[in-house]
Amino acid sequence: MDIWTKSPEETKDFAARLSKQLKLGQVIRLEGPLGSGKTTFTQGLGRALGIQRAIKSPTYTIVKNYPLEKGEFIHIDAYRLEEGGADTVDIDMFIHSEAITLIEWGQFIEDYLPEKYLLITFELQDEFHDRRITLEMINGQNEDLAWLNHLATDLKESN
Repeated sequence: MDIWTKSPEETKDFAARLSKQLKLGQVIRLEGPLGSGKTTFTQGLGRALGIQRAIKSPTYTIVKNYPLEKGEFIHIDAYRLEEGGADTVDIDMFIHSEAITLIEWGQFIEDYLPEKYLLITFELQDEFHDRRITLEMINGQNEDLAWLNHLATDLKESN
């Protein structure tokens, strides 16, 4: 499923609409080059989940936790693990049923990712703020694919 956004505000709006479909236990993996909209998306998602603090990529701390009304939002930025070190972070303790876990630069912690997750890929287009955002359920079962189809319908109706 592809979504197109033309500004940071549209990317945040898309994240806010997606937030309405998320449940605790959901893992989201964001992929895309630097400047492609991953942090902008994360900020929009966090705001929609009720987080009032500023959300910045935890590039140096690797992980940031934000309490939610129920559960927590966990933001993992694995960029600094490109050269290794994922085994020292205990990634699996941040992926659990009482959290929505968002992971940037997941290719650097591939061996520690859960079997099933929502992959969101950001691609820059010709114009500076234009983005193609692709959603794909990795190793999803029938109920996960139904969820993604429901999400697609919901997102198209709100455009």
